[in-house]
Amino acid sequence: MPSLHLKALTNAADDDTVITNVFTGRPARGIVNRLMAEIGPMTSVAPHFPLASSAIAPLRAKSEPAGSSDFMNLWSGQAARLARRRVPADELTRALAAEALTRLSGQLGS
Repeated sequence: MPSLHLKALTNAADDDTVITNVFTGRPARGIVNRLMAEIGPMTSVAPHFPLASSAIAPLRAKSEPAGSSDFMNLWSGQAARLARRRVPADELTRALAAEALTRLSGQLGS
């Protein structure tokens, strides 16, 4: 994951994600950035899939090396602030399963 994307995920607030079609031409959830803010997250002027990504590629190619995520897709789920960084994936899966079991056993014991 590019460091700009990781930084955006780390700093995202509860209301920082929206559904957008500006990056691919199809709806997907991402963290709001300059492109989404200025064009609007959903727009009829976005090229259809798969042409949208190539339409913004020159902007992304210039901005990312300069340290800007203004024109990159920052895909994220709805609860970005709850994201955890763990490697490898099996460790994350075990932790999530353990937390779920703990919560379920607490509810069943009440």
